[in-house]
Amino acid sequence: MIQRIQSVYLFIITILMILPLCTPIAQLIVPAGGIFEFYSYGVIQIEGQPPLKVYYWTLLSINIIAILIPFITIFLYKRRRWQVRLCLIEIILCLFFFALMWYDLNRFANDAEISIMYKIGFILPVISAILGYLALRGVLKDIQLIRSYDRIR
Repeated sequence: MIQRIQSVYLFIITILMILPLCTPIAQLIVPAGGIFEFYSYGVIQIEGQPPLKVYYWTLLSINIIAILIPFITIFLYKRRRWQVRLCLIEIILCLFFFALMWYDLNRFANDAEISIMYKIGFILPVISAILGYLALRGVLKDIQLIRSYDRIR
């Protein structure tokens, strides 16, 4: 049921959570030379020898779950209580993803005195959490509307 506003919010959340897989979250610059790009799946060295790749499986798995939950929630429009629960889980998951991303980024940067240049992908989980809250409010408004119809009957 795409005409409901919370379905639009949930679809936007799905798109926003796909972006950290494709675009860099931050760029790490080593003073000795070498530039790294931090993605949700790991860190890739783009300049310097030898090339380095570090993978973060926990961050990647949380990102994939954060993509799937709002997409599945869109199709549960007849089960509003499930939508409320999944929206709450999505909000918590997006904030946890942001905190874990920040922790991994700073842990990697503090090991070797690396300067961090944040990209737009860093703030996307917070925007997704805000949109998740708006979707939650939309679902709760639907529940109130259904209850008001039941009172009229």
